[in-house]
Amino acid sequence: MQQRMTRVTLRSVLAVSILAVGVPMIEGSVAASASTSHVAPCKGSNLWGAYVGYGAATGHFIYTIALVNVGHTTCKLSGYPTMQGRRGTRNFPLSISKHGTFAGDLPSTVLRPRMSGELLLSTADDCNALSTGGTSKIKQVMAAKTYTNVTIELPNSRGNVYVTGITIDIACGLDVSQLGWRGN
Repeated sequence: MQQRMTRVTLRSVLAVSILAVGVPMIEGSVAASASTSHVAPCKGSNLWGAYVGYGAATGHFIYTIALVNVGHTTCKLSGYPTMQGRRGTRNFPLSISKHGTFAGDLPSTVLRPRMSGELLLSTADDCNALSTGGTSKIKQVMAAKTYTNVTIELPNSRGNVYVTGITIDIACGLDVSQLGWRGN
């Protein structure tokens, strides 16, 4: 009797183990595809922004800003932000020339806690604004359009993300990517 009871118990344990291993794998793949459309948008209070650096190609500068989910829940990073830049002690709205950058655009992404997304900013170094007048006039135009530290205003009033350490000259325009991640 005890031997029979041991076999039944062992079979029950094996059946439960197989279900426990098999079901999450099936549910995981279904849940991953279904859940991404129902993930709440990221809020500014859950994101930390950091200036990563810039690169240049054919007269364009491409600035990269990392956005890290410092919250405790998964959120979706998407949409085109508006921007502010600091000059002196004041913040000014930055005029965005177009959505999408010289380096392309970014697809939206889902950020679990501690994961990062990004934002790309693109400017040019030659335009009509810098072609008129002498050197002093060009320096005045550039000084009036150079900002340090930016505020990313998330779409649909979801809050702001402050980024320090960046200096950007937008005399020749500012192109902004969608919030997302190019690694998708």
